[in-house]
Amino acid sequence: MVSTVTDTAFLTSDQYLEQQKTVKYGEDELGKDAFLTLFTAQLQNQNPLDPMANEAFVSQLAQFSSLEGIKGMQGSLDNMVSGMRQDQMVAGANLVGKKVQVAGGHFTGGNGEITQGSINLDRGAESIIFSVYNPTTGELIYRDTQGGKLPGRAELNWNGRDRSGTIVPEGSYMMAASAVVNGKLETVPVTTMADVKSVSWDPNAQQITLEVGDGVFVALAEIERIAI
Repeated sequence: MVSTVTDTAFLTSDQYLEQQKTVKYGEDELGKDAFLTLFTAQLQNQNPLDPMANEAFVSQLAQFSSLEGIKGMQGSLDNMVSGMRQDQMVAGANLVGKKVQVAGGHFTGGNGEITQGSINLDRGAESIIFSVYNPTTGELIYRDTQGGKLPGRAELNWNGRDRSGTIVPEGSYMMAASAVVNGKLETVPVTTMADVKSVSWDPNAQQITLEVGDGVFVALAEIERIAI
């Protein structure tokens, strides 16, 4: 902390600027008054036989003004980002309890109710293998093999029952699909309508994420469709 002129009499302008960069925004210990104190001390302690040129003084003042401007702009940007985050959280909270269309195959279903999913087949398929899993245990709940499909979107429907026809309890499940294309088996991404359970903020990606399954989160930007 700068307390007296004696403490700073021999700091150069570059050293002062380095000190300014390390001080947290909002602290006043190294503000304008401190700069003027350092500037005065520099004038008092310069070599009278080799004084600093006027251009150097002007350069120091310009550097200080630039630093002050950057600090002020940083504060404005922080406030703007904080406001945008709050707006996104409010928008995300309005989605809780609604169904959103997301890729990944996660959904809430079972209890004998029909759950719809879909896949996109650019080249069509000779056959489709459609499966439903318990995402926690990896247990296969249901599997169905369908015939050839033309290029385009194909619908996948699950009746909320297991392979023996027994109704399974309502819970979190995951759809998966594979397609036989030109004699080769390929995994195909599944899109489902999932219930939004909660909303959270991802500090790493700096964006809102939606919980669409037990511990399964997707970015708000990945939502393809919203339904009531």
